[in-house]
Amino acid sequence: MSPADHIRSYYAALNTGDAEEVSRHFTDDAVHWYTRLGPHRGAKEIGDNAAWAVREVEGQWHLEHLVEGDGEVAIEWSMTWRDPKSGDARINRGAELFAFRDGLISEVRAYHHGDRKNPEGNLLGFDHGARGHTTL
Repeated sequence: MSPADHIRSYYAALNTGDAEEVSRHFTDDAVHWYTRLGPHRGAKEIGDNAAWAVREVEGQWHLEHLVEGDGEVAIEWSMTWRDPKSGDARINRGAELFAFRDGLISEVRAYHHGDRKNPEGNLLGFDHGARGHTTL
């Protein structure tokens, strides 16, 4: 399986809420780095975090764009979820860089930023819907 196909499989697994299915995409010592939390260390912790998001906030991930390089992948993503306090539907956007070892993901560097002016992390002035990206 190519790295790009592996990421597509991983994103499909995320949306199942099955921690073991997510975990199987990672090396045992993988690290998932974030700009807003974490890191999550190890395949099990990464899988458990994804399962928590599906279960607790109805998290669903959408792979918007993918570029494959020599043994690495870069993506743009959207994540829809439900705010547990208000019940409102939300969306976040970001980018991730994936490194591989022995055909599995060994590192994820997830870049996501949101603040009061731009809580979703949208690209300002960019028409996400016109590009076929997920919108609310």
